Amino acid sequence: MADDKLPQKISLTVVTREKKILDTECDEVVLPAQKGYLGVLPGHTPLLVALRIGELMYRVGTQRHHLVLRWGFAEILPNRVIVLAEGAYSPDEIDLEGAEKLRKDAERELASLSSHDEGFVTAEAKLEESIAMIQVAGKHTPRHLGS
Repeated sequence: MADDKLPQKISLTVVTREKKILDTECDEVVLPAQKGYLGVLPGHTPLLVALRIGELMYRVGTQRHHLVLRWGFAEILPNRVIVLAEGAYSPDEIDLEGAEKLRKDAERELASLSSHDEGFVTAEAKLEESIAMIQVAGKHTPRHLGS
């Protein structure tokens, strides 16, 4: 390889079956991986990772931006992260009142089920998604580091 310099930026693309949600250059990406959150900086080792329901954060300079992801996969390369998600929501697509109602409904449903019941996993996923939506909606405006 002629140029061994590490990349300075990451190209981040987030797509679902329906549309491209995001295509931007950034300085850092944090993904909701199956076994916990995974931070990615320019020059990251190539990796393919399964994603769970949760919050994706990406940073451009000192501004943090957030999305809700619903399952999928991410291909991580030294200068690029490609996310293929089952679903993704930007903060302006989230109805906070609807997310709160979804959270309460999911909590009620979970309280009436045992972990062996057929609907338990679905109710748990609804709860996780509603919590992520509430968290991201609360971060609607880009935040600067330290805020």
